[in-house]
Amino acid sequence: MTNSPVTASSPVTASNAVTASSPVTASSAASVPRVDPTTAIVDDPGAVDTLRGQIDALDEAISRLVNERAALSRRIQAARMNAGGTRVELGRERAIHDHYRASLGTGGPALADAVLRVCRGAH
Repeated sequence: MTNSPVTASSPVTASNAVTASSPVTASSAASVPRVDPTTAIVDDPGAVDTLRGQIDALDEAISRLVNERAALSRRIQAARMNAGGTRVELGRERAIHDHYRASLGTGGPALADAVLRVCRGAH
């Protein structure tokens, strides 16, 4: 298995959380965070800042994507209303809820509600 360095934009998994530019040796093992492969919990408290940096990068990407989604949603709403339709299509929103539930489990619909609320814009 080949490990690649973990960056702020790469997900942390059990396979990539412990990496080095060369194989870990007994002398270098003390400086590398230890990871329980079943839970990917990092034993090194110093790694928390790195992991938080990765979360911050993900949050930034999520914000950017939600803004892009909102812009597309506004265009769709305008096109639908210009064609005499409604601004919100409940069947489409139901499908979005179903997708988030299938992808994320029981918390999915709450996230779908938040995303839809942001993307609907002002009435």
